[in-house]
Amino acid sequence: MKDRIAVSVVITAYNHGRYIGETIKSVLNQSFQDFEIIVLDDGSPDNTREVVLGFKDSRIKYYYQKNSGLPACGRNAGIVLAQGRYIALMDGDDFWHRDKLLKSVKVLDDMPDIALVCHNENIVNGDKVVKQSSYAQLQEDMYSQLLFSGNCLHTSAVIFRREVFFGDGFKFCEDRDLYTVEDYEYWLRLSREYKFYFMPEVLGSCRITDTGAFQASEGANAANMLKLLDREFAKMTVKTKETAEKMKKRRSAVMSAAGRLFNHKGNFADSKRWCYEAMKEFPFNYKAYALFLASAFKFKIQYK
Repeated sequence: MKDRIAVSVVITAYNHGRYIGETIKSVLNQSFQDFEIIVLDDGSPDNTREVVLGFKDSRIKYYYQKNSGLPACGRNAGIVLAQGRYIALMDGDDFWHRDKLLKSVKVLDDMPDIALVCHNENIVNGDKVVKQSSYAQLQEDMYSQLLFSGNCLHTSAVIFRREVFFGDGFKFCEDRDLYTVEDYEYWLRLSREYKFYFMPEVLGSCRITDTGAFQASEGANAANMLKLLDREFAKMTVKTKETAEKMKKRRSAVMSAAGRLFNHKGNFADSKRWCYEAMKEFPFNYKAYALFLASAFKFKIQYK
């Protein structure tokens, strides 16, 4: 419908009072201005509410719900309230560059066969850019790329068509076994049905902190990721020796990533345990060997 708002920006927040002001300002400063902002506060005990309500812009709508402990619940609740033709997701501590909406909307307007757009991001720790994430290139088989090469999208870099959620019923899974990997599971499901488009431009920044859900739950994240991969592999109707080998390699990468995060936090015992499991799963994971030795000698590797 042409009379709809073009974009609903759904910002989910939990204890983001320190950053959410910058997040909202980055939306208000967009070169493309046909949007609404829905802030879904998932039970924050900090000053998130006060910061959001401090903005005097009628396009900003603040909603509070009792803490669910699940990012998927906040995202679904926020999207249900959305009125826009397109849905742009955003975490409450990230921020966008000025032309993010302009360029994303143009792709969706000009390419009706594309359901979802994603762009590159800077990864920011504090005020420092630690690296750039180049998420992906368009592939014929996006599902296989996602499954065997890993998650190549980030929620704050994604915008998709309204009908994906409302018409076709693609909602984020609120299963607690998918905590911290619910977005990855969502992209996997969508990639089976829709076409994605990737813009090779940095149009936003993703903030990493030691209190973020991913980094605060390193063991649970890895365990849930392995459950998801096993579930997806079980769904495959044709399983070859090659796909089984790819899955072992992918599982091993998840395990060594957990080992690296434990190492970063100085938990060398758990780091060695995860690295050992990674080596057993896929003996050619040389990074796991190196990390195991680093943890054995209690040498901390910087995590980025």
